[in-house]
Amino acid sequence: MAVNYVKVKRTISTGNNPGEKFLARLLRGNDVSLNQVAEDIAYSTTLSPSDTLAVLMALEKVIGRYVMDGRAVKLGYLGSFIPQLSSKAVASPNEVAVNLIKRFGCRFFPSAEFRRNLAKASFFASDMSVKGLVLDE
Repeated sequence: MAVNYVKVKRTISTGNNPGEKFLARLLRGNDVSLNQVAEDIAYSTTLSPSDTLAVLMALEKVIGRYVMDGRAVKLGYLGSFIPQLSSKAVASPNEVAVNLIKRFGCRFFPSAEFRRNLAKASFFASDMSVKGLVLDE
């Protein structure tokens, strides 16, 4: 398996060397649904697709509940879901209040092992028709 990419032309207006440049852009494949993940797991285990789907759906809810409680969820090789918030800065600690919180969210951080495996990815230049695509001549 390889990660597909296309070559695109972009006008770069900042930096030391602005102008028209070429770069690689990820060509994402079709999204994989929760049902497809469940079927793939079921195929490689003794679980049925419906049992696997039920566990994955419960995992979604449990992760959401923990993150909404301000807790990080560490999923081994996969990585961690870490809650984050951003807030307006004020001059003193007495001024800090809930109304200063601008955003609460969650970020995913792949584990060190997962990142090492991502670094080993192979790439394939796709020749699909994409705006700005540059074909080798």
